[in-house]
Amino acid sequence: MPANLTADFLKARERFQQASTDEEKLDALQEMLVTIPKHKGTEKMCADIKRRIAKLKEQEQKSKKGRSSGPESIEREGAGQVVLIGPPNTGKSSLLAYLTNAKPNIADYPFSSLLPVPGMMAYQNIAIQIIDLPPISVDHSESWVYNIIRNADLAIIVVAADDQDNGDDPSAAVTQIIEQLALRHTLLVRKRSGETDWRRVEVPALIVLNKCDLARESYVAKIIDRLASFLPVLPVSTVSGMGMDKLPEMIFSALNILRIYTKLPGKDPDLAVPYTLPIGSVVLDAINAVHREFAARLKFVRIWGSGKFDGQKIPTDHILQDGDIVEIHCF
Repeated sequence: MPANLTADFLKARERFQQASTDEEKLDALQEMLVTIPKHKGTEKMCADIKRRIAKLKEQEQKSKKGRSSGPESIEREGAGQVVLIGPPNTGKSSLLAYLTNAKPNIADYPFSSLLPVPGMMAYQNIAIQIIDLPPISVDHSESWVYNIIRNADLAIIVVAADDQDNGDDPSAAVTQIIEQLALRHTLLVRKRSGETDWRRVEVPALIVLNKCDLARESYVAKIIDRLASFLPVLPVSTVSGMGMDKLPEMIFSALNILRIYTKLPGKDPDLAVPYTLPIGSVVLDAINAVHREFAARLKFVRIWGSGKFDGQKIPTDHILQDGDIVEIHCF
């Protein structure tokens, strides 16, 4: 039986044959599997493609275990993982030092940061992980840099406003970064669309326009207008402190999470360390976050905050709001 292979499949197969890395081969094979016609004549081909994909994924997992101490193996901590990306000399390291307890290498020459540097930012009663990544360059960027960005909860593009006399436009740097990531199937977006794709990843993103203390107000205003067409933008200065008080709140909002507190019957709520859940989570999600066994033994739940009145009983599909307090009663 003829296979009647499509043009898209043939292009993907050509990419596979020309691929030089396992990552490129896996990408091409997955596209081949999606685009191949599904009928009796292609059953063996489909099986062979699946076998190759499984083998490459197995190799990838073994490679990750072997690289567990590498630069990309930063353990996730806190309520969210945020990465700082951008061209050289935009002040990413200074931004990290201002927001967190980290002590990065801060220098006035490009590419002073060659490895990721993590730190923890305190926001009210939660901690958010901030990672300063090496600059993204068209000429050379390590593949692990893009892997960290793909897995992050939020990306912040850091550009500088201090080059107005040289005619440099920060929006050109933003365009370049967005394009570099898009080539690696990573889209920087204002908000995730919710659409799933076997290859493409959406990462929510913001733009921080740093070093605004060194630029004319008229120039800063013009650049903000340009950058705002890409993503939400905040002008700051880590030297004068301009805008830095607004940045933690902007980061928390962009993470799209909410804080839920718990209390024991007859006791005061524990307001020290909240549970963090995605916005849109329901009561059952909070119960599972506390302890999965509670759902099977659940009797009822009371809520303080988003209920019509404090302490009312609510169903498990009740949508939670930031700051809600739940009291779980079990059999």
